[in-house]
Amino acid sequence: ALDLVGLADYGKRLPSELSGGQQQRVAVARALVLEPEVLLFDEPLSNLDAKLRRRVRQEIRELQQKLELTTVYVTHDQEEALAVSDQIIVMNEAVIAQQGSPENLYESPESRFVADFIGDANIIIGRMKEHQGDHAAIEIGKISLILPHKGVTPGKIKLAVRPHAVNIHQEKHPGIPGKVLKSVYLGSHQEYTIQTNLGEWFVLDNEMKEIHDEKSSVSLDFKNRGVSIIPHS
Repeated sequence: ALDLVGLADYGKRLPSELSGGQQQRVAVARALVLEPEVLLFDEPLSNLDAKLRRRVRQEIRELQQKLELTTVYVTHDQEEALAVSDQIIVMNEAVIAQQGSPENLYESPESRFVADFIGDANIIIGRMKEHQGDHAAIEIGKISLILPHKGVTPGKIKLAVRPHAVNIHQEKHPGIPGKVLKSVYLGSHQEYTIQTNLGEWFVLDNEMKEIHDEKSSVSLDFKNRGVSIIPHS
């Protein structure tokens, strides 16, 4: 069991003599010794720092796949849930709000609660003009999109717009006008809070070709992925 969790050389140590990540591996080894049919993890990484959480969650995922062991993993960390799961069940007040693959829940949330809970989302109002087949013509401000209609009828609708799905341009570019309220540099990306006539939007810019300062005027449009209709809002 220690070999499975990468601690074969630590057998003579007490768990209290190990690091936080190593202690978590000991806990996993203790569970595996019992040869369970189902393994339960309840917030297993909550006491670890960010880098260690990423490493240990990857080890848990690799171990689960190697042993082909059904694992129930309880977490409030949305990124963690996406990283370790084949199927995710989102619970809201002890009721299943949505169940599906990580991609399905992130790309196609069925309610505002799921859209907000699985990653960040801007909830905005648009209008469905018409639909043919599985898709519909959507208007968001002066921008037109074609999206899966998910059974929603024409008229006013709510949409979930992921922060990375928004393009930021100079003010003169055609799109939805906005004003930068906050601009935060985070190394790998820039975070913006932008006021528009459709509400306040949270936007992530991973390309960072141009930095937009606070109080500057900008124009916004959308990427091909990351915008979806919320059918039950």
